Amino acid sequence: MKTIRTAVILGFAVVLCGSCGRKGSIFPPLILVPQTIETVTPGQRGDQVVLEWPAPTAFINGNPLPPSVVTEIWMRTSPTDAIPVPPDPADFQKKARKVAVLDVFGRLVSIERKQAPHAPPNTPVVKVHHWEWTLSPSEGVSVRLIFGLRTKAGKRDFSEFQFTDWLPRPIPACPLDLKATVFHDRIEIRWTPPSVNMDGSKPPLLRGYHIYRTPPGGVSVLLGTTTEAETFFNDPVFEFGRVYAYRVRALTGEESALLESEDSDVLEVAPIDIFPPSTPSGLTSVTATGLITLFWEPSPEADVAGYRIWRRPAGEIEFRALTPVAITENTFNDTSVEKGRRYEYAVSAVDQRGNESPRTSAVSEIIKDSQI
Repeated sequence: MKTIRTAVILGFAVVLCGSCGRKGSIFPPLILVPQTIETVTPGQRGDQVVLEWPAPTAFINGNPLPPSVVTEIWMRTSPTDAIPVPPDPADFQKKARKVAVLDVFGRLVSIERKQAPHAPPNTPVVKVHHWEWTLSPSEGVSVRLIFGLRTKAGKRDFSEFQFTDWLPRPIPACPLDLKATVFHDRIEIRWTPPSVNMDGSKPPLLRGYHIYRTPPGGVSVLLGTTTEAETFFNDPVFEFGRVYAYRVRALTGEESALLESEDSDVLEVAPIDIFPPSTPSGLTSVTATGLITLFWEPSPEADVAGYRIWRRPAGEIEFRALTPVAITENTFNDTSVEKGRRYEYAVSAVDQRGNESPRTSAVSEIIKDSQI
């Protein structure tokens, strides 16, 4: 019995030793599939088709995507009268061509490269991608464009395609002759409306205008929208001494921020504060022993630096400043007065840039004998 058991154990040992240097089954590498891009919003600005979509963030198993992922944009054309239905992905890829690749920072990557170049430190990851395709003359009049977008996370790790299509439309030419007028409380922008569409056809298919502004070192933002009849816009939120760049786009078609003309010429405006504050109000005066005291309401402007007090003794023609340097209080005691002589007073406001308001109406006081 011992002999049989020993033989069995030796047999197992031989089998185990014989398999030590032998390779087992090779499993295929795990393919992680990125989530499909949720939606792609198409539009048009001038002769450019514009696509926007939320940046993908995860694989289908919920794991976050690595920073090396890219988004591929494929495109094909179809007749303008073709019914826009989602194409078969395999057939689409055979007939389409890859036209662009974007990395997670929104940068265009060479289609031939296998991965995106390194980004500068602290470069923010894009949350919403924005990409533009410039229409050729033939694309602008005779075809429907079909786009397929997918995320690539590795050599074989692709998401499913997300499709959208766009039928190019006639777009108005851009607005002309931007001009600006600076007021104390606003910058007014005016322009001349386009007279034709980009293809030369008339009348221009106008629905209104978008006004954009770029602050110094900042990002361009949409300030507002006007109707077709309103060829001006008031910008009330600005600071004197800064430079702002304005541009206007004409709108057409349905309610979509992306159906716009090309940019107008850029108008740079550097508003300078040449506007005096309002005249102080409520000036009153009272007399006391040896002095005349003035009171007035504070000026409402935020940039008021102080007030100047003006005095004209009876018999003189000109007012003279009692306070060449503006005072910050809204009260003043004049102790340099003479018994029995009448004085007239006025007050003006001065802002931080030295602009001075008109003077108040004069008030008159006299020091009587009993007050000396």
